[in-house]
Amino acid sequence: MSSKEDASPSTKLPSESESSTRYIGQEAPRESKFCPLGAVSKWPYKFFQYQDSEIISKAFFAAGKFRMRGWTLYYIHTLLDTADKPLILVPATEVQALFDDIKRELRLLVYFPKEERAPGFLLSFTEEGIPRPRYLGRLDLENSLDDMEAKIPPFKHEVNGNHRLDDRSFAAFKKKMEEAIQATKHKSKAQKDRKKKERIVLKHNWCEQLKRAQCYLGIRPRMEPGMKDPASDPSIPPRELEQAVQRYNLSQCIELPDVNTSEHAPFPFDKNVVLICIDVEAYEKNERPITEIGVSTLDTNDLVDLPPGEVGKAWMKKIRSRHFRIKETAHLNNFEFVAGCADRFEPEFGESEWVSFKEAPQVIASCFRPPYSRRLQLTNGELSNNSEPAVNGEENPKPKRQLILVGHDINNDIHYLRKLGYDVSNLFNLIEALDTMDLHRAWKHQQNPSKLGSILVDLELTGWNLHNAGNDAAYTLQALIGIAISARCKSEPTRHASLTSRTQTLEREARDRAKEEADEWAAADQEGGDGGAPKPLERFGWPSSENRAVPIVSAQERKREKRATSVEKVMGNKDKELEAKWTKSPE
Repeated sequence: MSSKEDASPSTKLPSESESSTRYIGQEAPRESKFCPLGAVSKWPYKFFQYQDSEIISKAFFAAGKFRMRGWTLYYIHTLLDTADKPLILVPATEVQALFDDIKRELRLLVYFPKEERAPGFLLSFTEEGIPRPRYLGRLDLENSLDDMEAKIPPFKHEVNGNHRLDDRSFAAFKKKMEEAIQATKHKSKAQKDRKKKERIVLKHNWCEQLKRAQCYLGIRPRMEPGMKDPASDPSIPPRELEQAVQRYNLSQCIELPDVNTSEHAPFPFDKNVVLICIDVEAYEKNERPITEIGVSTLDTNDLVDLPPGEVGKAWMKKIRSRHFRIKETAHLNNFEFVAGCADRFEPEFGESEWVSFKEAPQVIASCFRPPYSRRLQLTNGELSNNSEPAVNGEENPKPKRQLILVGHDINNDIHYLRKLGYDVSNLFNLIEALDTMDLHRAWKHQQNPSKLGSILVDLELTGWNLHNAGNDAAYTLQALIGIAISARCKSEPTRHASLTSRTQTLEREARDRAKEEADEWAAADQEGGDGGAPKPLERFGWPSSENRAVPIVSAQERKREKRATSVEKVMGNKDKELEAKWTKSPE
């Protein structure tokens, strides 16, 4: 919703007698305020949410209603090298009248947007020595904008001659015109800058998330706080400076050696976490009831002194997986949008287990307690709660392990778990969630998300029967390991080389497309010739001025003939009977 200005323009509109006494090029009064016509025409789409925007558009803008309203046009030469034509303006009083009509008919409170939100939307020309808008005429159904713009006199022939601007006045006027032109565009410079900042923040968060994942897996050290840069310390002898800089860079994670996957993790496993991955599958129709839940667990204590192997395959073998199927929805299987395979949980991960909706929250909760994903037995319809091992007949005195939630598009799975009756965010020892969709974007430096299957291909891993919740949970945890290690196995020069390679590939493809298009035009636009004989209008075209009595073919006849032509092209003359069937088929 647009914000209210402190002083709204008067809603008094010019009378017909006033309009008839004006002439093209007449300068507007100094106190008049204006809005760029382009900014007003885009106003509901830029400053309102979709629902209100649609309501306003249908009532006052779409289907020619905006032009049908009629607008008094003014023009002003912007004196900008980047502008190839004058800026078209409308009086702010007419814009205020539009707002008043919207308030009255739609019961929506609308105002001029504030200057800081939409610079250039509301313009005044009260300064001494600057050009002022000049009258052009009325925009309505009889006069198009192109027709009106064609009437604008050249700048040097304006009535009353040119304004002479000093440097200060010109700078202020130029800024005003730049803001006004920007206001006519769908996205203002401020909006673009804000979107750019938001994208940078997102990408920064993805990269930071990947670095934390590497810390949890012991392939990136935690920074040592309080260390000073030795390069700025004059007391360090020159012969010791190089080693001091290396220690500092390592402590601040500035320069890290590539991970050797044939050796154990080079750094401590940060916080000794347990990574628990969830994946929930739901039926694609009928309010999307839950059909499967997959849970996979990786305890970083199991990775100590174990070399990760290529892409972390040795670590992947330490993943424990569970696959739960819901009894009440066992008859539902996805097939329209994804290929469901609830009955194909990979044997290497385990066997599927059946639970009811009532049992599901307890079963899922048990996977977030020691020993993490160990199968529990049902006793008299209740789950045994012996997950905390006893020590000397007493409860285990060790503090609970810190947990990391993992998923692919994790928010979707959290939503389904809540729908099931289990809110994982209530766990006090859950310190964060890692999303492989974001980790992959950080690794590949790409904006768009990738599917789990595409990520596995990038890692040269094989994924069988995806969209089975148990399989997806296991493969997602594998993807996290693979991404974290792959990102640390490539040095910065390699990454820059990869970026250069991608850039060269895109440039080569662009050149190929341009060459192909140029070849097509060269073949089409041959030298010489006079264009040949005139081409009569096709039957389905508008009739020429000489044959206006010829009726335009109806839409129904047009469809029938188009179908018949299509059949003739495909089948030739081999099957006249089928051609007739198509021609006579009912619409």
